[in-house]
Amino acid sequence: MNLLVAATTASLALYVTMLALFARALTKRRGARAPQIDRAPRVTLFKPLAGSDDDLDGNLESFARIDYPSFEILFGVASPSDPAFAAVRRFIVKHPRLDARLVVTDPHAAMNPKVAQLIGLEGLATGEVCVISDSNVRVAPTYLWSLVAELADERVGIVTSLFAGTGERTLGAALENLQLCAATAPGLAALAAVSRAPFTVGKSMAVRRRDLAVLGGFRPVGHVLAEDFVLGRRFLDAGLLAKTSFEVVENRNVVCSIARTIERHTRWAKMRRSLKPAMFVAEPVLTPIVVATVALALAPSKSTAALLAGVALVQTACALLAVRLLRGQSLAWWYAPLEVVRSYVTLLSWISAWASNRIAWRGHPFILRSGSVIVPAPRGARERARAHGGGHGGLPA
Repeated sequence: MNLLVAATTASLALYVTMLALFARALTKRRGARAPQIDRAPRVTLFKPLAGSDDDLDGNLESFARIDYPSFEILFGVASPSDPAFAAVRRFIVKHPRLDARLVVTDPHAAMNPKVAQLIGLEGLATGEVCVISDSNVRVAPTYLWSLVAELADERVGIVTSLFAGTGERTLGAALENLQLCAATAPGLAALAAVSRAPFTVGKSMAVRRRDLAVLGGFRPVGHVLAEDFVLGRRFLDAGLLAKTSFEVVENRNVVCSIARTIERHTRWAKMRRSLKPAMFVAEPVLTPIVVATVALALAPSKSTAALLAGVALVQTACALLAVRLLRGQSLAWWYAPLEVVRSYVTLLSWISAWASNRIAWRGHPFILRSGSVIVPAPRGARERARAHGGGHGGLPA
């Protein structure tokens, strides 16, 4: 009994410590003076697209409001029949003064569909800095300045943006955004605060074009699912630093279903297991509600039930505070019980990641191997993935 209480207390302490590191890093960087930049290098924005994400038109519109002297936007789609093709055409017509171009890329250029698009766009870039931004990302006018400022230090090779889930109108979207704001982003920020090798996330990241060329461009990461993580490790191996920009970008999730949220986080769990299996084993420890539930299951009593109730209240309060800090606005109060649901969904995704190495991503079924290497799934799995569509929307990492 004492051991179970100690384990639960340790889990809660770890979770609170992670959030404390996140809050400290966020407030410190937000209060810091912006670095001085001698000049503004030209930037090429890569926007790989597939399907119609939540609020896609609004997401694209935010890029028309970017305040930066010289940049171009290269939109990539795999087919003119893709719904994103029409959305981009509308955007370009609406903003004729923007330096923007729509490119139909070769879907066979790489195993990873997103990388296949990036390969097609890479050769057309004219900027000194390349920024990769997912279709479900919405940005502030100062977005490019925040990334370029980090690259002003020549020791830095790759920059990734902190992100917040926003826009929820359904339970599934609220669950997704709570996961991003209360677990994913705080975890990334805490890691960046204590590690010289933070995770790089492809929702929004920037590199110098010359450094990317030296490393062989995007093609060497075309065979992996976690192209953002692997690309970041290639920069680190080359002796360059990875940094996190604390100008938060929005990851819009508006009307997705609970099933889609579970599917996506199960896929991400499988990816993390393939990348860092030792770290993945310990992941449930960072969810105090899960640890307290195990304690109650192993030693059912009024004391362990009270322990679970207390942990649920503390974790929920911390999660809602994290959302507030990251987004600048709170989650609606009626979504508060979702933190308990989120904890059990996290456990379900973790268990599922051990049960199977098959994934379906944007209608593309793969077998996931060590290092997030992907190989085509057998024909039967491919037909089932096509029948279910493999998800919808753009091509987030």
